[in-house]
Amino acid sequence: MTPKQRKFCDEYIKTGNATQSAVSAGYSQKTAYSIGTENLKKPELKKYIDSKLKSISDNAIATAEETLTILTKIVRGEHTEQVITAEGDVIDKHPDTNQIIRASSEILKRYPLAQDINIKGNLKVSNPFENLTEEELRALASRDDE
Repeated sequence: MTPKQRKFCDEYIKTGNATQSAVSAGYSQKTAYSIGTENLKKPELKKYIDSKLKSISDNAIATAEETLTILTKIVRGEHTEQVITAEGDVIDKHPDTNQIIRASSEILKRYPLAQDINIKGNLKVSNPFENLTEEELRALASRDDE
């Protein structure tokens, strides 16, 4: 990779605009569009850009696990935030009911309750009277009439 190509890649990572990145890297205004498009297709440059973007996202964007951990701490009342009271004191405030409900809702979007899951199959309901004789059924019915 040439220094000019590296500059193009670094600029593209910042802006996401291939033409602008080509101009910033020192390519001519006339050829910037075609050079930018061409550079993005080169495997070595694409690999470099992808690697840098992954590194940035790994460090800058919270993972699903991190997010669920924070939401769980809110639900359990373990997460606090500092607030300033009317008197000017700084105190640690635990989540209120609305925050807990919102955090719970976000967790349940990821892990739905069993009642929300479609269950397919045959359901057999047993009849407690199915093994009784006709005589036994009449005896039970006559007791209910008394």
